[in-house]
Amino acid sequence: MSQLTFPQLEALYDELATAIDAAGPEQESVFLAKLVLNLAQELGDATRISALIQDSLNEPATESQPHQRLI
Repeated sequence: MSQLTFPQLEALYDELATAIDAAGPEQESVFLAKLVLNLAQELGDATRISALIQDSLNEPATESQPHQRLI
């Protein structure tokens, strides 16, 4: 599986932020849960998904730290 470039990640971040705003505060958590489950289904690796969930609880990486998860 190939990795996205930093500009691609930035564009996806912007798209995600817009979608979260569109979902609204009352549906934000439901939207995010559905998104993660859809992405998990695409990836098809429950162990990796669990690791990414835990990674997402940590501080995000910066462009100067590309080895870390950015999202």
